[in-house]
Amino acid sequence: MDANEGINLDDAPAPLGCGALSREALLHIVSSRLDYRVRVDERSLAHVLLCAQCTKTVNHLVSIGGPRRELSGPLAKKTANTTANTTPPSSPTSSPTSSPTSSSPVAPDPLLIPGYLLGKELHRGGQGAVFAAEQLVTRRPCAVKMLLGGRFASATQRIRFEREVEVVAALRHPSIVTLYESGITTEEEPWFAMEFVAGERLDEYVKRVHLGPREIADLIRRIAQAIAYAHRRGVIHRDLKPGNILIDKEGSPRVLDFGLARSAMDTISLDHRSTSTKDGEFIGTFTYAAPEQLAGDPSGIDSRCDLYTLGMVFYECLVGALPFESARSLVELVEQKSVGAVRRPSEVAPSGGPRIDRDLDVIVLRLLSPEPARRYDTADALVEDLERYADGRPILAREDSLNYVFTKTVRRHWIVSSLILAILLTVVVGGILLGIAYRRAEAERTRVDRAYKTFREALESADPELGVGSSEMKVTEFLTLVEGQVRAELMSEPELMAEILQTLGVIQLGFDDSSRGRDAILRSYEIIKKSREQGRVSEAQFATATVALAKLRFSEEDFTGAEASYRQALEIRQRTAGVFAVETVDTERQLASALRAQKRYVEAQQRLDEALEHADNFPDGKASAIVRAGIRNGMGVLALAQNDGARAIDEFKAALDAISGFIAEDDFRIGRTLYSMARAEFQVGRLNDAAEHARKAYEILRLRKGETARSAQAALDLLNQIDKAR
Repeated sequence: MDANEGINLDDAPAPLGCGALSREALLHIVSSRLDYRVRVDERSLAHVLLCAQCTKTVNHLVSIGGPRRELSGPLAKKTANTTANTTPPSSPTSSPTSSPTSSSPVAPDPLLIPGYLLGKELHRGGQGAVFAAEQLVTRRPCAVKMLLGGRFASATQRIRFEREVEVVAALRHPSIVTLYESGITTEEEPWFAMEFVAGERLDEYVKRVHLGPREIADLIRRIAQAIAYAHRRGVIHRDLKPGNILIDKEGSPRVLDFGLARSAMDTISLDHRSTSTKDGEFIGTFTYAAPEQLAGDPSGIDSRCDLYTLGMVFYECLVGALPFESARSLVELVEQKSVGAVRRPSEVAPSGGPRIDRDLDVIVLRLLSPEPARRYDTADALVEDLERYADGRPILAREDSLNYVFTKTVRRHWIVSSLILAILLTVVVGGILLGIAYRRAEAERTRVDRAYKTFREALESADPELGVGSSEMKVTEFLTLVEGQVRAELMSEPELMAEILQTLGVIQLGFDDSSRGRDAILRSYEIIKKSREQGRVSEAQFATATVALAKLRFSEEDFTGAEASYRQALEIRQRTAGVFAVETVDTERQLASALRAQKRYVEAQQRLDEALEHADNFPDGKASAIVRAGIRNGMGVLALAQNDGARAIDEFKAALDAISGFIAEDDFRIGRTLYSMARAEFQVGRLNDAAEHARKAYEILRLRKGETARSAQAALDLLNQIDKAR
């Protein structure tokens, strides 16, 4: 028998559950299961959800009445009176999920809200409790949500509750619950009434009805349509899970519980009173949350976190289990989600069930990528792929290889195709393509092995016990060592060698020494240019090589040559990646720098304005913030070149604000912007500010690039000029 079975709460205090939580914390969670007014620490609740022993203990204590007597004060008396004297009305409509929990939570006073008759508790979440109710005037059934803790709730909890009212009131979609009205109870507790959904949790519905993969995909498509609708109106749900998705009597999904939602745009002013999520605070449900949610950084969360949680729901519905169920602790769960090693649903689905085809594997794994940039860009894009899947068309999440498109076309028009081409395509063309694919896979594996071997040998050569390394070796010297190793080992893999040389060359440019990186960049460019003509590298690879060449020319003050290369790369990226891609907009910014260096200020300003307009379409995130900051910095340098120091200072401040929180305080880009700001402040006579920023810029640039680097010396020279002027 478990050590916690038959617990006598009058015994001397002893650890409960696994012992990770204090006795008081665990008993407090039990109290919250019995009284909706009791608030619970979210991290303690998360531990209980993940710990089988603590879950068993809590359930046992609830079943025997729990630590009710340990409550004291007016709240305990009120709870006892409510329990003894009130018989709640029945639920307006029965459903598999509308019955109360086994713990029989304390119901509120049925007449607590004028105009409504409250019934039993239907659901309890992290923010509030939902009760069955009847609107007395219309006699229609509804659901009433009340804030956990009532009038004793914290300011943050109240803000989130009020925000949910705003969110749900602004959304009108057939798959999102409708809000009727809201207000304050006779005891000053906030509430709102919404449409009552006589439905069943998504996961329970899928198991009961035994839905196949195609039916599940159609359900997810309709849920994704609702989420896409919310996203287009600037609302991110942040807590999608089976318990927040009900399936009604018609088999239609309904999304509810927007208590943790936040605004992604300004169309709904959700956060005008408070930024109710603080750095380091987790918002959501641990099991389903995206890696960026678990990181606790609100600035890193955008609409793609909803796509991840929807991917978790999709995976669970397909295979009957979550992808990270092997995690034994919260730390392990975070670690596994950050790595993102998810097995295909088709590999883990129960044997004997319907087959899950590879298109669904691709869609689900894309949703569950740990990197937001590798997921679908929008929920609308997910809807489109699910519609393509339903229609038998090629999905966009997969590269349109000949074999793949052909297979999908044959499936869609199988009657005609099977009569004419089945044997020929399957045996002859399929065999050829499989052979080519195998050879390509082997070639790619060989390339990776050789790249790894080259870098390993380069690292070993820097080992003071195995090679020529020493404690005095500089980064630039090590890069030169690696470059030599690459040239010696990868001559038979010119494209691979070119990409590595290109990376090394650009890094060398970062140390303000174009002579070190020049040969590597030029050699890389010539190889990739020739390979492009022969069809062995992509347009994107050639554009990257062209940008590297432009950087080299700019560093050598060949601004005309830099402009030509940037224009060529920009044209390719606009054509292949689109005008709103991060790399496209950054190339546009770099082109503006080349124009500004040639004193073509009007053209440079036009380019920067266009780049900033395009950058406004970026999703939130570090890469987007860096590009926006770069554009603002470029505008500041342009204003400085035109002797408009005041405007330059404003632009540099905007650049620092854009990038703050995304990079380290001693990042090179911070140092570069502070140097430019100091120049502008010196220009307008703000000598004290200029001295402070120039000194800090010099410290950063000296640390990052070295004392002899041109940028560090320029900052030092500026500091000396300011000191003389003072």
